[in-house]
Amino acid sequence: MTSQKEEIVEDNVVVVQFKEPSKAYEALSELRRLSRAGEFEVRSAAVVERTRDGSVQVPEGADDEAGTFLLAGSLIGLLIGTIGGPVGMIIGGSVGAIGGSAGEAAHSGHTDVAIETIGQRLEPGNPALVADMTEYTHDVLDPAMAALGGTVTRRSSSEVYAEVRAAEKAADRADIDAFKARVAEHHADHKAKWEQFKEDAKSKVT
Repeated sequence: MTSQKEEIVEDNVVVVQFKEPSKAYEALSELRRLSRAGEFEVRSAAVVERTRDGSVQVPEGADDEAGTFLLAGSLIGLLIGTIGGPVGMIIGGSVGAIGGSAGEAAHSGHTDVAIETIGQRLEPGNPALVADMTEYTHDVLDPAMAALGGTVTRRSSSEVYAEVRAAEKAADRADIDAFKARVAEHHADHKAKWEQFKEDAKSKVT
């Protein structure tokens, strides 16, 4: 167990990209091992990839491997649905699949949106590891993933949760400004709602 747990306590959604697609599966195994050792707490995780049509899914044949931490109603499950859905298209997460017009619209009057950043890390045909976790130091995950050739991107879990909830109400809109306005509204009280979501998730598995 790490001796540096007192340094930070962060709830993060992490995306780990790899040059070699097979490394994403090795990374998930390593994530499990480190979580069991108490180095950090993983609430949900999966190996996912973006298809050519812009959807985001667990690669075919990987369900048993990637589904261990992917609990029903988990933040990662909700995130996958959001990024691969209408809002994901609007904010540019599927730029590679749908062309430049939506991406250009997403960046006009740009506001920092966590799920946009995450969506852009998911490249067609290149599996990535996505996890919702509590970290006590960055000095555990980062070197473990670097050893496998992985690059780690982090965003606050509470921010991602707020945006996923905002997306649920904006999924039928084709207006990026309307979505970002909803994101701002949800960010105002996202931390309290995120803590409640975590507690609810724990109660489902204990």
